[in-house]
Amino acid sequence: MAAGAGRVSPVVRAAVLGRPIAHSLSPVLHRAAFAALGLEDSEYGRAEVGDEDLAAFLDAHPAETGFSLTMPLKERLVALARERGWDLDETAEATGVANTLVRFPNATTVANTDVDGIVGAIRLRPGSGTRATILGAGATARSALLALVRLGITEVDLLVRSASRAVAAAELGTRLGLAVEIGGLETIRSSAVVVSTLPAEAAPTLTWEPGSGVALDVAYAAESAVLTGASAHGYTAVPGTAMLVEQAVAQAVLFLTAAAGTPPSPAQVEAIAASMHAALPERD
Repeated sequence: MAAGAGRVSPVVRAAVLGRPIAHSLSPVLHRAAFAALGLEDSEYGRAEVGDEDLAAFLDAHPAETGFSLTMPLKERLVALARERGWDLDETAEATGVANTLVRFPNATTVANTDVDGIVGAIRLRPGSGTRATILGAGATARSALLALVRLGITEVDLLVRSASRAVAAAELGTRLGLAVEIGGLETIRSSAVVVSTLPAEAAPTLTWEPGSGVALDVAYAAESAVLTGASAHGYTAVPGTAMLVEQAVAQAVLFLTAAAGTPPSPAQVEAIAASMHAALPERD
């Protein structure tokens, strides 16, 4: 997408919003993509924004191409989109959460690329069977439910500390056609896919039935107790950075499409993904 003779490169102005936000790797990933595509004038920053600040912040920054949003803004963004008549893509509409706002010339679109991120992180490492287990029941768990449907899962164990907190996620799973069972954070039955949506510091001690599936921990901490346990019981461990890159690639495609007026080519999407993977900090 770099400019050739007589052509002007698209310019993306974007940022990641959330609270806290200093830990976010999104600027590293998106800036790497800009560099790979030769988009020298494009920018990607970060801003500390809470639920109560989101509407005012967006109004104060009308020239930006779009924004990535993390906690605690994912549900607020969907509510704001409905208030203002913005377009909700099918992922945001289905899950009630979103992590991306994009300003196209004639419309503002809100999307949930976490669904793409989970599908992309898991699809190349398929496990056998149709049961999955999700740890947690918050916004990311709802994204995981839709992702699992797309991966062919039909049964989900939803493991939580308090069953009352899982009601909304369980209802979503049922609407999506899944058979959902709610249980405590104790035992993981043999599953084709295990997705932990818990913060790294909140991971409990779990009993694992042996399995041969895939385990994804969406938290991208240096160490994952969930993935350590999964590996010890026959699962293929997938770090949260795999999901992080996949969802960021989907966001970058949206931002570039809005800025350029046409989607990036498959070769450019491959370059975006490769640059983002290469930009990830090395883990000890």
